[in-house]
Parts: sequence; C-alpha cells; structure tokens
Amino acid sequence: MPPALLVINICVAEVLTMVGTWTFPALLPTFISDWNLTNTEAGWLAGIFLGGYAVSVPLLVSLTDRFDARLVYMGGSALAALSLVGFAFLADGFWPAVILRTLSGVGLAATYMPGLRMLVDRYVGEKRSRGVAFYTASFSLGTAVSFFVSGEIGEAFGWKIAVIVAAICAILAILLVAFTLRP
Repeated sequence: MPPALLVINICVAEVLTMVGTWTFPALLPTFISDWNLTNTEAGWLAGIFLGGYAVSVPLLVSLTDRFDARLVYMGGSALAALSLVGFAFLADGFWPAVILRTLSGVGLAATYMPGLRMLVDRYVGEKRSRGVAFYTASFSLGTAVSFFVSGEIGEAFGWKIAVIVAAICAILAILLVAFTLRP
C-alpha cells in the first residue's frame, strides 16, 4: 500500500473509533437532567473514561510488542463499540454509566497508541515522521468530530441514537483496518 494511503486509512480509522470518545461530555446537560446527576457524579462520569484509559494504556501498548498492533486495535475498537451499545441500552444512571465509560476508556487505550504502532510498523519509505504527525493530529480531529457528531445527532434524535451512531463508527473502523491492512 502506498504510504499516503496507509496514513489516510489509519487516520480515518482513528477518527471513526473516536466518535464515541466524547459523546458523554458533548451531551452532559442531557444526562444531568435525565438522570438527575449531581455535579460530582457528572464529573466522575466525564473523568472515569480517562481513568480507564490511563490505567490500561501501559498494558495494552505493551501487547503490541508481542502481537500485531492491528489485532490490538481491532479489539479496542470492538470494546469501544460494545461499551457504546451497552451504554445506549443499559445505562440509566450513574453506576452502569461508570462501568461502561471506564470500558470505553480502555477501548481508546487499545486504539490510539496501537494505531500509531500499526502505522510505524507498516510505513515503508521516507517521511515516516510526516505520517506520524498526521496520525497524532487525527486525535484532535477525532475529538472535534466526536463533539460535533454527538452534539448534532443527540440534539436531533436523542442521546441513545448519538451513542449508537458512535458504535457504528467504531465498527466501521474495525472493517477499515481488517480489510485494508495486511497482518
């Protein structure tokens, strides 16, 4: 695969996986109202995602030394999709949301740095650092897309549909990686 196409595929996969990353914060006023959350509970739910990420990233990144980063990435995207589907259908208050948001953070841990490893392991040619720069910038793009998509869909169709759309995007990322990147 030409280096430019490789970078584009991996960046698009990362943005797709990240659509669900900031769905909860984008729709926070809705959750505070619908679930009667206190400010403390809302803060925990917004932050526990990053707690799940921080605790799991050392283990998940080290897995890419033993296994193809592509497999770790697809597993992380699958976990993100499952946690989002679970959130849409099971979350009705603080405690279920804590568990599912934590799992979503683990999903990000299994995609962001392993995605970078996927890129570096497959990039053949000069200007690898340019590909890395595009990939790391895709995190910011994914964050912006997550807030935009979640907010717009949530406002138009409700938070559950916004979360389901995010899950579908994570599944699309799995398919993109599975069918465009060789093991």
